[in-house]
Amino acid sequence: MNRPGMRVFVLALTALLLGGSGWAALPVLAQTGQGINPDAAIIWPPPVYVLRGEVEIYGSANLPNMRNYFLSFRPLNDTLDPLTGEFLPAMLPRPFSVENDVLGVWDTTATDDGLYELRLTVNVRGAAPVTHIVSPLRVENNPPPFADLIATPTPIPVFPTAIPQPTLDPTPRGTVSGGAANVRTGDSTEFPVITTLRRDEQVLLIGVSNRGTGWYQVRLSNGRIGWMAPSVIDVSGNLGLLPFVSPPPLPPTPTPPPTIPPSPTPFSAANLVAGIVVFNPPTPTCAQTFFVGIDVANLGTEQTFSPGTVTVTDTRASDGTVQQTNIGGFPLLLPGQTMRVDIPLTITTYYNEVHRLTIVVDSGSIIPESNEADNTRVIDYVLQQGTCP
Repeated sequence: MNRPGMRVFVLALTALLLGGSGWAALPVLAQTGQGINPDAAIIWPPPVYVLRGEVEIYGSANLPNMRNYFLSFRPLNDTLDPLTGEFLPAMLPRPFSVENDVLGVWDTTATDDGLYELRLTVNVRGAAPVTHIVSPLRVENNPPPFADLIATPTPIPVFPTAIPQPTLDPTPRGTVSGGAANVRTGDSTEFPVITTLRRDEQVLLIGVSNRGTGWYQVRLSNGRIGWMAPSVIDVSGNLGLLPFVSPPPLPPTPTPPPTIPPSPTPFSAANLVAGIVVFNPPTPTCAQTFFVGIDVANLGTEQTFSPGTVTVTDTRASDGTVQQTNIGGFPLLLPGQTMRVDIPLTITTYYNEVHRLTIVVDSGSIIPESNEADNTRVIDYVLQQGTCP
C-alpha cells in the first residue's frame, strides 16, 4: 500500500471504536505534515476521523495572488483507493483569505455514509492551484445499532493552538483602500450609487453575494445596507462564516437599437444550461425535507474542464427575504451530457405562501462557457402547512 508522499500506518484501530466495519479490515494511512504548505492546508479534522452532520473545517488559505479557495471530496473504497476520479464540491468558492480559522462548513448529511478524502484547492493568479488532501475520513450519519452501547473516547482537537488569540477582533470589516469607493444598491457597477466613502473609512461586512461576483454586503455607520466591490476595500476579521446573500435583481438596461447581426462563427466551448426542475416529494411541506432536482446539461461542443456547483436559494416571494440556501455539485460533463443534481431543502417559515427558488448553475463562474445567460432558473411554489403550528 505504498503511495507518494510520507505516510504513517495506524494499526491500532478497530471497527467498534470507530463505528464502522471498513476501518478494522486493513491498516489505515494517515498523512504527515512534511511537504505541506502551511498557508494552503486543512488542520482539522485530522485523518482517521468520524464526521457527522455539519462539520466546520479549519485551516489556512492565505497564498500571495490568491483568487479563491474551495473544499471538495470524493469517496474511497475499503482499500482507500478513490471510487471515482472526480471531486464533488463541499462548498462554494470563497474569494478571500483565511489564516488558521474556519475555511467553511461541510454538510455531510447530503452524502452517503462511507470513507472519503477531503481536498482544499487554492487558486492562484498566474500559477497552478495548490491543493492539500486529508484522507481517510469516515462519514457516519447513521451509526450501526451497537454503536450507542460503546463508549467512544473523546477526540482531542489539534487545532486550538493555531486559532488566532482571543484578543484579535474577529468582526469582518472593510477599509477603503483607494482615494474613494462607491457603495451601491447591488453587486455590480450597473446599480445606483448610495454614497461615496473616502480613504480609510470603514464598513462592517455582513454577507457575500451568492451570484459569485465576490461583492460584499456592507452596513454603513448610519445603519444603511449596501454593496461594495472587493477591489476597493481591504478586508479583515473572520470572513470564513460570512453568509451568502441574494442581491437584488439587476436593473433593466435600455434596449439597444436593432443592428445587423454578424455572420455566425463556430465557437468551441462548453455551455451549461439549467434545465428541467422537479420536486421530490412533489408538494413541498413546512418542516419536511424535500429535494429540488435540477437537470444540468452541457449543450456546448467541448467538455467542461472542472466539476461545478448548483446553488438553490429559497426566498419569500412577497418581500424577497432569504429562507435557505444550499448547494449541490456535478462532475465533468461531456458535450451533450445531462446530469440531475438533487439538492435538499427544509423550509420552516411562511407556509401557505408563495416561495421563489432561484437556481444558478456554476454560480461562481468557474467554468468558461460560450453562453452564461442560460445558467439560471426561477421557480415559484406554495409551501404547504403540514404539521407546522
